[in-house]
Amino acid sequence: MPSLNDEIDSLTEAVLSGRHDLDSALIALEHWLDDHASELTEADRRAFSATLDQDSTNDDRSLIDSVLKLHTTRLLYRHDHGLAASREKDSGQTAYAQASTAFTEALSESENGINEARIDIAIANAQHLLGNTEANRHWLDQALARLPGLAAADLVALAQAIPPLPLKIPWLKRAGLKLIGFNFDRLARYNRESLATIGRMQANQIVILAHLIGKSYEAIHERQRADRAYRVAAHLIVKYQGLYEQEAGPLLDMAESMCRSEPEAAHILALQARPLVEASPDPHAMARVDAILGE
Repeated sequence: MPSLNDEIDSLTEAVLSGRHDLDSALIALEHWLDDHASELTEADRRAFSATLDQDSTNDDRSLIDSVLKLHTTRLLYRHDHGLAASREKDSGQTAYAQASTAFTEALSESENGINEARIDIAIANAQHLLGNTEANRHWLDQALARLPGLAAADLVALAQAIPPLPLKIPWLKRAGLKLIGFNFDRLARYNRESLATIGRMQANQIVILAHLIGKSYEAIHERQRADRAYRVAAHLIVKYQGLYEQEAGPLLDMAESMCRSEPEAAHILALQARPLVEASPDPHAMARVDAILGE
C-alpha cells in the first residue's frame, strides 16, 4: 500500500489540479485511514510526524497539505483513543479514585473537543481562502455543534466533589503526623482547589473558542449563528462571573462582540476589565469600558 505521506501528497495534488475539492479529499483521507490505520507501523507514524514541522510556503499547496495533515492527526487520535476506550476499566475503585477518574476523563474529553473544534475552524479558514463559502460554513457549523457539549461539562464541580485521599496509615503514625502540623484536610482542600483552577482555565478556553467561532460567523455575515456561539460563551461567563485571570484586552474584545446579544455577560467582562485598565491607565481602553457599561 502507499505510505500515509504518499496518500496525503496524492490528495494534495488532486485538490490543486481540480480533480477533488478539499472536502472530497478529507473524506477520501478518512476512508483511507479507516482501512489502513491499524496497519501503520511506528516507523510510519514517525515519518508522518516528521512532516508536521515543515515550513509553510504560503501558497495553496502548503495550505491544503497542512489541513490534510491536521485532519490526519485527529483521525489517528480518534483511532488510538477508540482502542484505549475499549479496554476494561477497574470496577473496584475507591470513592476518591472514582471521583479523580471522573475529573481526569472529563478534562481529557474537554481538551479533545476543543482540539476538534480548532481543527474544524482551521479547515473552515482554509475553505474560505480557497473560495468555497458553503464548505466554510459547513466546517464552522461542525465547530459550533461541539460548543454545547463542551460547556455542559462542569469540571469545577467535579473537582470540588473529590473526597480526601484515603491514606492507609496506622492511627498512631497519623496522630504523630498531625502533632507535627501535617493537616490531611488541608491537603485534600489544596488538591481540590488546584483541580478547580484547572477547571476554570478550561472554561476560559471554551469561552475563547466560542468567541472565535462567533467572530468567524460574523465575517461571513451569519449573525444568527454568531449569536448562538456567543450564547455559549455568555453562559460560562455568567456562571463563573468572568474569566479566570484574563487580561483586559481580550476581556474587552469579547465584551464588545457580545454587547448587543449578551449584555449581561458583556457587563461582567467590562467590570472585570475595569480595575485592570485603571491599574495601567489607557484612555482608549477606559473609553471602551465606559461604552460597554453605558457610563
